[in-house]
Amino acid sequence: MMALVTGRSRAIHCCFPAPAGSGLSWIHSPPMRPRVFFDFAIGTESVGRVIFELYNDTAPKTAENFRALCTGEKGLSAVSERPLYYKNSIIHRSIRDFMIQGGDFTKRNGTGGESIYGSVFPDEDLTRPLESEGLLCMANKGPNTNGSQFFITLRDCPHLNGKHVVFGRVIRGYDEVVKKFAAVPVDEKDRPQHPIVIVNCGELELKRKAEAPQESNAEIPSRRRHSSRSRSQSSDRDRTPQKKKSKRRKHESNEGGNTDDEVRKQDDEKVPNPRQETEEEYDARLEREEQERLEEAKRRELERIKRKYESTPPAAEGGVRFKGRGRMKFIDPELHHRR
Repeated sequence: MMALVTGRSRAIHCCFPAPAGSGLSWIHSPPMRPRVFFDFAIGTESVGRVIFELYNDTAPKTAENFRALCTGEKGLSAVSERPLYYKNSIIHRSIRDFMIQGGDFTKRNGTGGESIYGSVFPDEDLTRPLESEGLLCMANKGPNTNGSQFFITLRDCPHLNGKHVVFGRVIRGYDEVVKKFAAVPVDEKDRPQHPIVIVNCGELELKRKAEAPQESNAEIPSRRRHSSRSRSQSSDRDRTPQKKKSKRRKHESNEGGNTDDEVRKQDDEKVPNPRQETEEEYDARLEREEQERLEEAKRRELERIKRKYESTPPAAEGGVRFKGRGRMKFIDPELHHRR
């Protein structure tokens, strides 16, 4: 198998030998699409992670725009002088049984947003239908006005076919996270009354384990010949006991019914083969490591607050702390007349 990494979108193409008689030398498999994630919170409560798969094969420019806005790798915008980054932006529109919309990181109300290309960019693939829930689509103000705003479908939307570019789909977190947004109460303009925030976002990359270098078959016999040659250089005094020991071991192995090949085969079977990590296990491990990182940051913050309050001087007697000017004491105006 041959792997080719091409393009900015890190797509991996695999090539396999074609079957005999087909007239082809290689068969190309579909590219591995990029995956990005959003970590959402409703108010101050974390609700989980949503993972998207981007269709960079049918909408490469749109998928690259969304991917770069997830990583924030483009830095500050030359137009708005704001980071080209979805982090800390909000879901500004939510319609039950229809869609949720976000991506306005400049004005946060649905009237802003900006692409990595400096302005709006044209539509790409309008042939893919909006035929199911969990599709990732570009929001626009008309033909060829794509920026940074997007929406996720909560059902099929056939009336939007040919009007919005479908450039991805939710592959994890739809039932656990996205459906919770529809339960958040909204005002008369479909704006959530509790902020739905993208607290973190980025790109997931498949990690491949490095394969251990295997010895060639030509090296193994040469090593055996070298070891046998070194053994032959021993003295005659040591050779006789060694022969007796080898005959005794051979006799014991024959009595047990195990030949040298069988013993070698059993030793090979004892060595565990390295297991490749699947994509699902890799995604779960990334999510677990991110959760551990957040918990560690929270623990450090709590320790900092604890040290801060421990260093604060103790309160006065009776648990009352006097601050500023004046006395914290009630004065009865009938007993204390003005002089």
